[in-house]
Amino acid sequence: MPFLNFIKSKRIVGLDIGSFALKLVELKPKKRGKETIYELVSLGYEPIPYQSIVEGSIMDSTAVADAIQHVFYESRTSANALSFGVSGSSVIVKKIETQRVNPSEMNEHILWEARPHIPFTPEEVNIDYEEIESPDISPDRVGVILAAVKKEKLNDYLNVIAIADKEARFVDLESFAISNSILVNYKMYQDRSVAIINIGASITNVVITKGVYPVFVRDIAWGGNQFTDMIQKELNLRFEQAEVAKKGRQVEGVSSAAVKPLINLILNELKNEIRKTFEFYRSKATGSRVDNILLSGGTANLESIVDLFSQEFDVPVEVVNPFNSIDVNPKKFDLEFVKGMAPVFNVAMGLALRAIGDGK
Repeated sequence: MPFLNFIKSKRIVGLDIGSFALKLVELKPKKRGKETIYELVSLGYEPIPYQSIVEGSIMDSTAVADAIQHVFYESRTSANALSFGVSGSSVIVKKIETQRVNPSEMNEHILWEARPHIPFTPEEVNIDYEEIESPDISPDRVGVILAAVKKEKLNDYLNVIAIADKEARFVDLESFAISNSILVNYKMYQDRSVAIINIGASITNVVITKGVYPVFVRDIAWGGNQFTDMIQKELNLRFEQAEVAKKGRQVEGVSSAAVKPLINLILNELKNEIRKTFEFYRSKATGSRVDNILLSGGTANLESIVDLFSQEFDVPVEVVNPFNSIDVNPKKFDLEFVKGMAPVFNVAMGLALRAIGDGK
């Protein structure tokens, strides 16, 4: 469900406005026999100045607008419109059940039912929802996924996009974009209960899907910057040096033996947050098993994270590739870059799929 849907355009990119970098994906659907597949048209990656965005809140509009203009230019897209996502403490996602009523009355009924579940006044937020049919719900009731975002946050993003002279056409929740990307690229997970953990620079999105719908969403104010901050502080490095060391590359005067314990310390903190999230999910939902854990985001490439999560949660864990089912022309794109950076583009891929009309 697109959270907000503006006028449609033929050329729309998915733009992940992250707190470390912007990621741009543009797709084109095409037919291969009876199947619809997606071709990568444009791809862009643009770091932004440190703390221009903090935990999903824009702190330096000029820097972010400049980065948006640059990533459009470098990607060589001819599009001027975009789909973007929001996450963090200003975003609320809830799954509820409500009485089934006449379709003509359903919209007003659900918005009324949503009020106790949204910790903001109706004037403060935009609310959207999607009805879910499930055999676990009695015929006289219907499942609903509620999504609300504070208008103030939306306006901050819309303003910076306008400053960049671009047009916002869709606004989605990052958690929904993540699940859309996975379910299009990995169709085998459409019949399983899957926990998707997207570890961004300052926010980690946890999305549990059952079938083709998210059934539980939590945004944790925790991300890859914690690794960088710890390494920077403990080893007395500049931010840029700490970023390099975090990724396992050599920094003069710094041994991997000094970096690894710091990374493991922060990984254990993340693991504990995920464990508490799963416990909360199980306390709220019946039949709340998790069959697989799928990791994305830049931190998913850390060497020890898959083994750590596999041992802790005793389920298969893998790092996802949002280009898994996408047609990527090797004459146009650097396949080594695409492969190495793939987990970083999961949100942007989901937004791009939304822009061309594929996704829940």
